[in-house]
Amino acid sequence: MNLCDEPIPLSIPDHSLLRVIGRGSYGEVWEARNVMGSPRAVKVVRRQDFESSRPFEREFEGIQRYEPVSRAHAGLVQVLHVGMDDSDGSFYYVMELADNEGGEEYKPKTLRGELQRRGCLPVEECIEIGGALASALGHLHSVGLVHRDVKPANIIFVRGMAKLADVGLVASVDDERSLVGTEGYLPPEGMGRPGGDIYSLGKVLYECVTGLNRASFPDVPPSWTSENARLAFEFIEIVLRAAEDDPRRRYADTDEMLADLALLKAGKSVRHLRLMEARLKRTAQILAFSALGILVASGAWSLERHRRGQLEKAEAAATLAQQQTQELLA
Repeated sequence: MNLCDEPIPLSIPDHSLLRVIGRGSYGEVWEARNVMGSPRAVKVVRRQDFESSRPFEREFEGIQRYEPVSRAHAGLVQVLHVGMDDSDGSFYYVMELADNEGGEEYKPKTLRGELQRRGCLPVEECIEIGGALASALGHLHSVGLVHRDVKPANIIFVRGMAKLADVGLVASVDDERSLVGTEGYLPPEGMGRPGGDIYSLGKVLYECVTGLNRASFPDVPPSWTSENARLAFEFIEIVLRAAEDDPRRRYADTDEMLADLALLKAGKSVRHLRLMEARLKRTAQILAFSALGILVASGAWSLERHRRGQLEKAEAAATLAQQQTQELLA
């Protein structure tokens, strides 16, 4: 079914559904107006689109968990109301409506659309978007939730601010489902943990600053030079760490990532910080090896001193025994 083949809308109290503006794996998103005339988005999730009841129930449980959290952070699309339709077992939720991309006919403004239209974004804009999304993910993670599908198509702009949207896959960190997400934004270890969201965000920001597809990671445009793209190279340092294949080398949490973004926003060098960290690490290793060497040498010297002491005692005892024997024979 394409967007022209609109399904029959549900009856949403105090809202008028105008037309379908998007469709996901389960359900569709409608442009709507409330009784005050305020623009809204309404996602309808229909029971008939699921093969069994359990996945449908999990979707509803997920939005129940997300709904109160969504209004506590500006970087998350707000869910304003959740309801059920008993006639066919569907449920719906009312959300903020994304800005209009432009033109007379409404089209939601997404990060994917911006990248398609503009190619790449200025580094300063990438820093702002990265900070907003990392902070939003940090808020989700702090209450035990993960997004699991961070990608440009799921990032909308509301009053000019980037927000995480398409919350259908939001789940608890201990949720058993792991085969979710979008190819290219999935970390090697799979989704389901906060580190997976950080990896996905790293790939998103890579596309933002380079204008390249995520499949080109970690290449940078050949037009970049140390003279004309200094800030971009600084930003890439953050991107590379966020999208590390090895979770142990990735940012441990969004707070670490936000600290680097704040450093860069303040005009400081993240690359210099990385260099200093590497030097300090090498110095610490050298000192550790030196200390170990001293301990080994000290231990060896103590052992040798003990051995010599024992040998001297044995020689003295042997001498004494020899003297006593001579005395007896005399």
